[in-house]
Parts: sequence; C-alpha cells; structure tokens
Amino acid sequence: MNKKILVIIDSTADAKTSILHARQKAKGMKHIDIVAFSYEDTNNILFSIPPDEALAIQDKELAKVRAALGPLISEYLDDGSYTLQTLWHESPVQWLANELDTSDYEMVIKTRHIDEETQFTELDWQLIRFSPLPLYLAADNKWRNNTNVLAALDLGSEKATKYCLNEAIIKAGLAYAKDYDSEFYACYTVHVSPFLRDLGIVFSDEQVINAFEKLPVAQRTLIEAHDLKDKLKIKAGVVEQVIPSVAAKLNADLVIMGSVGNTGIKGHLIGNTAEKVMKLLKTDILVLPPLGV
Repeated sequence: MNKKILVIIDSTADAKTSILHARQKAKGMKHIDIVAFSYEDTNNILFSIPPDEALAIQDKELAKVRAALGPLISEYLDDGSYTLQTLWHESPVQWLANELDTSDYEMVIKTRHIDEETQFTELDWQLIRFSPLPLYLAADNKWRNNTNVLAALDLGSEKATKYCLNEAIIKAGLAYAKDYDSEFYACYTVHVSPFLRDLGIVFSDEQVINAFEKLPVAQRTLIEAHDLKDKLKIKAGVVEQVIPSVAAKLNADLVIMGSVGNTGIKGHLIGNTAEKVMKLLKTDILVLPPLGV
C-alpha cells in the first residue's frame, strides 16, 4: 500500500514550497493530505463571546484559509490525488500525535520560512522534537529540481540504536539522491574539544588520519556495505560548525539527520547538538524519528 504524504500549513504565505515538495515526492502515485491550521486564543478577550458567534468567527477565518490555498493547490496538484482540510486547532503537534493515524503516512512536510532573524518557528521546533513521522522541513525560496544530499551520521557510537538510525539515514539519503538525480554524501565529525581548540592544542589532520579504521566494526561495515567510503567526509571539529560547512562545500540543499529517543518523555527530542547544527543550516532538513516511535 502506498502511504500518504501529509502537508502541514500554518501560514498560507509560505504554503507553495511545501506543496511543490509534496507533488514531487508523490510522483502522481501517492495521495497528499493537506491540513491547514488556524487558531486564535479568545480567552483573553474582556467580554465573553457566545458559542455560536465564536463558531461563526472560526468558520470565517477557515474560509479565508481555504480561499487563499485553493488557487495554489489547483495550479500545482490538480493532476494528482489530494484532500484539503482546514482545522481550528491550538496545537498541530498534539493533533498529529493524538488525532491522526500516522501509520497511514510516509512523512510530514512543512515549509521552513527563513529570514534574517528567524530560522525556525515554534511549531517547527515542536515538530522537530516530537513528530512521530519523518519530518521534511522545506526551506522557502530554495526550490530546485536537483540537489545534492548530505547525511549527518554518528559513527562513533557502538550502540545498536545508533547503528539502526545511521542505516535509516543512509537509506533515506540514497533514495532521495536517486529521486533528485543528484549526488549523495555522508559526513562524520571527529569531536574536538572546544576548550582544547581555544587553547590551540588541536591537530585536526592527525585526528582524521585513520579515523575510519578506528570506528566501531559495525559502523565501518555499514559504510562499506553501501559502498560509501569514498562518499564519507570525515572532519575534525565541532559538529555544529562542521556539518553546515561540509553542506555548503558540497552544494547540498538537503541534510538528513536523526533524532534520539528519550526514556520517560513522550515522543522524542532531537538533542542539543543537532539543534545547534540546524540553526546554522540554510538547507532543507529531513529529520528521522528514532525507530519504534
């Protein structure tokens, strides 16, 4: 069964990019569910609004959303299978986690609006941290038909969960590179202590020499099994600096990263280091949730 693609829209002004990406990934074969959200908290209003008037206001606002999206969807999706739903809901993330059967979906796509001051909205961060589905954040104003793909891997760990996540990232990256007809690369950062770096006690070249041979056997085998040794860029430094730098040098417009599970916390968190990386990326970002979420 072909799984569906979910598009989440919280701003009609930024909807075009996510719709274009959904069309490309659907390839005319997968159904696209577009869910546009609108909400305004009326609890702070000094006078109470009768329930029927409140519903009328909501209906009017949602009608505006449908009117704004209608021409855009007709232009780009009329030859495909899609549905449009507008919801008055305070938390799209709660809706995604509690009210949607995510097993029907391959991924969720959302436009990531980038300007001089903002890299991610609060909703972006919530989705990054808690989406049970792979999350594709499409950077607006950067649409390209072909783009190089960079997979950010954590190859230094012997944990089975890290191995499985690395494998999922690689497989997703290779699939995207094939779809984009582009080059696939992987990146692994040999950690350098910022303290030692600031003191000038760092020999980056020496740390990279034989770094591949020093990796856990399972991680080396994973790279070799996919014939990626020549595509693996090993750099010494601070992860949040290395990955954006490598992405820029390789002309990568898509960076794929994994999130990590957290015992006792509903959903998952992306991790402080990965969040620092994302804040410096101007690319599309695909975040894979931990396996089993």
